[in-house]
Amino acid sequence: MLSGKNLKIALSFLIVALLFYFLFRNIDPDLFLKYLSEGNKPLIAAGVAVYLLAFFVRAMRWKVLLRHIGSFKVPELAPVIVAGYAVNNVLPVRIGEIVRAAIAGKIFKISIPAAFASVFVERVFDGLTIALILSATLFFYPFQENMQTLAWGASLIFALLFLFALSAAFSSKPLEFVQFLRSKAPKFSMPLFDFAEKFLKGAASLDSWQKIFATFFLSMCVWACELLVYLLIVKAFGVEIPFVGCLVMLCAANLGMLAAPTPAGLGVFQGAIVFALESFNVPYEQRMAVAVILHAAQIVPTTIIGFVWIWLKNLNIGRIDSIQE
Repeated sequence: MLSGKNLKIALSFLIVALLFYFLFRNIDPDLFLKYLSEGNKPLIAAGVAVYLLAFFVRAMRWKVLLRHIGSFKVPELAPVIVAGYAVNNVLPVRIGEIVRAAIAGKIFKISIPAAFASVFVERVFDGLTIALILSATLFFYPFQENMQTLAWGASLIFALLFLFALSAAFSSKPLEFVQFLRSKAPKFSMPLFDFAEKFLKGAASLDSWQKIFATFFLSMCVWACELLVYLLIVKAFGVEIPFVGCLVMLCAANLGMLAAPTPAGLGVFQGAIVFALESFNVPYEQRMAVAVILHAAQIVPTTIIGFVWIWLKNLNIGRIDSIQE
């Protein structure tokens, strides 16, 4: 009989299979392979290089968020982030974020919950930045009503999370309130309160406006690099869309990936790209070619580099349950 962990993994790969079935069931395989083979390899390689360089910007942001714990160097933080992404690429429900915190705790001798909390804050800034970019595009392109609803809804959610993080950064009241509710809540709701407490403890790292602005600025730089990757891959396949089209692709894919239940967001990413490009009358087979190569350009090099680094460091990432304590 499958354990709970193995059942989750099996279920996630079943979801991947179903998503890819629906994505590919009506595709013209010859036309898809034709578009796939026409990709400009130097431009694809440039996209891969930009994506990997962006990890140093991510490391700069993480350094800011960890400053209340200790002083760390960007070159030593970057491979830890890549390792977390590598694990996310092969295991479901973003387990790589937990592994990243555990690796940081082991290597840097810091609190794993504190490192984990800083990752939560990163994700809030990522979500807020993406939601703001998507909302801004609504002023430049007449999107369908469902896309507008997605943009405003996502913006509202992450704006509220951001305000909650700000209140936690400058006051202990939110954490005390959550702990009070926890003491009165039923046992089955404890994971939700664990999440809230870790998030609030991570938000405590934003203890000055300088850190908040630095984190937001670096978040914008991270997503500027990501956008450049999209522009290069789209150019590599000769897709003729306006600049705003790449913004929509970036936002749709990454908002979907934030809560994707599948390893590396497989199926979710491709579906988001296909959906985003539909508004620009790009042939379906060409959309799928862009989606497949764009995703591969991100997950293949990070997975290889991340696991090679984990192997060289002789790190044991198998004990996930002990990490979550």
